[in-house]
Amino acid sequence: MSFRLPTTEEKAIYVQDQFERIARRYDLTNDVISLGMHRFWKERAVDGLSLVPEGRYLDVCCGTGDLALSVARRLSSRGQVTGVDFSRNMLAVAGRRAGLAGERALVKARLVWLEADAENLPFDDGSFDGAIISFGLRNLTNMQKGLSEMARVVRPGGRVVNLDVGKPTLPVFAPLFHLYFRQVVPIIGEILQSDRQAYTYLPESAQAYPPPEEISAIFRSAGLSKVVHQALALGSVALHSGTVT
Repeated sequence: MSFRLPTTEEKAIYVQDQFERIARRYDLTNDVISLGMHRFWKERAVDGLSLVPEGRYLDVCCGTGDLALSVARRLSSRGQVTGVDFSRNMLAVAGRRAGLAGERALVKARLVWLEADAENLPFDDGSFDGAIISFGLRNLTNMQKGLSEMARVVRPGGRVVNLDVGKPTLPVFAPLFHLYFRQVVPIIGEILQSDRQAYTYLPESAQAYPPPEEISAIFRSAGLSKVVHQALALGSVALHSGTVT
């Protein structure tokens, strides 16, 4: 059966339905697909926030909360991380993980989980010291609006960070990466999640995602300065950061 990406009108509901389905084993599947490397990439992304221990930070499209918890572990008891997502099932997993982390005294900062639309964030201007999104930007219907919203809710001088797929170009690695992503990843999704469709959407959406230079341009259009792009995993992952002016 051929696969078709959702239209602009279909995308929000389509993506939300997918994440509701795959929430329970989402972290395990990410570990298998990335060979555990997504944890390292996310730590690099958190570095880009230039955290203040008492600061307030926003994790957009927070999913099961692993990135929000990574931020929270670096904050003091006076710090706060707010995770927003439109999937209730993802947020439920995030809440359980946060509860376990709190019981083990791994996190001192306050964690808040909120069901919300990344393109219409329910926060006042300058509410946060920084905002981050991980492998979520390409799932938005309007990426420019999503980044502009993140920039709006961060105070001047704060950082906005985006971690997502890149466009590898190395002669040997690039074709192997695309073969793995398009042929093997859907099989992993079928085995671990019984959901081949969701993990066929993943490589197809990655293919449609703009190259790093275009994401940098979207950052600048959102009013961000000092925009930096770092290529990770031989270019298969792109890390962008910018400063709110």
